[in-house]
Amino acid sequence: MPEARPGPADPSRPISRRAFGLGAAGGAGALAFLGGAPAHAQSASNTDPAEYSVDVKSYGAVGDGVTDDSDAIRAAVAAALTQRRSGIVRKEVFFPPGDYRITKKDTLMWSPTTGNADQVFGLRFRGCGPRVTNVKFDTAFAASADPRENNLITAAVRLRYTYFEGMSFTSTNPANNFAYYWSVDSLAGTPTYPEYGNGQNQYFVYRDIEWKGSWNRVIGIDGDKEANNNSEHHFVLCSTDTVSRYTDAFLTCGVTDPAGSKQQDQFLNYFVQSCNFALAGGDFFKFNRGGSINVYGGSWSMVGTSAARYFVLPYTADGDTTAARLNVNGVRFEPKKSPDQKVIDCGWNRGTVTFTSCSDIAAIQEASAFYNTHRYSGEGGRIPIVRYQDCVLGGYHLVDAAGTSLQNGKMIYEGSRFHHSNTAVGTAGSTAFLRYASAPARYAFRDGWNTADAEG
Repeated sequence: MPEARPGPADPSRPISRRAFGLGAAGGAGALAFLGGAPAHAQSASNTDPAEYSVDVKSYGAVGDGVTDDSDAIRAAVAAALTQRRSGIVRKEVFFPPGDYRITKKDTLMWSPTTGNADQVFGLRFRGCGPRVTNVKFDTAFAASADPRENNLITAAVRLRYTYFEGMSFTSTNPANNFAYYWSVDSLAGTPTYPEYGNGQNQYFVYRDIEWKGSWNRVIGIDGDKEANNNSEHHFVLCSTDTVSRYTDAFLTCGVTDPAGSKQQDQFLNYFVQSCNFALAGGDFFKFNRGGSINVYGGSWSMVGTSAARYFVLPYTADGDTTAARLNVNGVRFEPKKSPDQKVIDCGWNRGTVTFTSCSDIAAIQEASAFYNTHRYSGEGGRIPIVRYQDCVLGGYHLVDAAGTSLQNGKMIYEGSRFHHSNTAVGTAGSTAFLRYASAPARYAFRDGWNTADAEG
């Protein structure tokens, strides 16, 4: 007698895995009963690289370090973009192991051709690891005052949720830029570049990326006076090499400063985790309009004695207090024996700056002279609330203003050790650890390793 088949399911009763033979004794037969393909067939279909990846070598890239791969790589990016649905990219751009030479600007991304309708969501550039997949931006560009020039990526009002993973990018031309992101919310205020329409760039992830050599700027974040969203940049396990040098900065937030650009204060939220940033010269992070910056772990070392600064936070007359926050946790800094190198050069007259469990003495601990590695300029009678907790600090810190002229802000040191001085505070000509232009005020030292508590 043939085996009886189950009748129609009662919709009021839950259907168990066992009812379909999906328990320990279930398998491909149950899937066949349901009309599905066997598991091995589904897996084979869904893991075909052609289903989710555009290989640049399939479009003619050679990757031998000599051939100009610019056109082939741009064709591969264009192919990925044509797969969009409602702006969402369906395929990543994949770079197999190799040395890819690019000589043309905007090879990895260009500004839109159809205004704010031409958005790109979820684009991913993936290699096989730093120094395994190498991209060399090999140009003879002259320096340009137009930030849209000389970029590997020019993204006006275009990119959201963009990922870079497992690659090295090299430049030997100090006029080159890696990426320029420009945003504007409205066309009502006569924007600088109306031909691009309006829109934002937002949410970028750089994971296991190395930037090598000389650049004008790696990342430029910018926008018109109506722009308020160019946010969320994540750097994870990223690095620079020992000859990395910048004409402008590694990252500049607020490349231009159009009149009434207070909205650029909303270019917020930067996260840096476990990175190794070597710096041979120039500025690294420069936040011309403020920002909310969070740094966790890593080793940041300066190479040689050229002028170099890691955090450059200029004074902004119309700055927003909510958009001035720097939090650095667990980073080992290595400024070298040079009076022109600084961990931080801060002109903010608002907000907060916090260093927790950091050290900066590795390369200067035996220096016979004092070096000013942390400077606060005290613009307009105010400084931020500046707090150092559980840190080991060398050289001296400077508040480049008379303490008694300050009405807001304070320098606070808790549980920290000062390598070159046991004296807490003094004026610019003293040998104290914290020095003011004159008349120290608005400071507190608590629970130091070998420095008496002090407050004023």
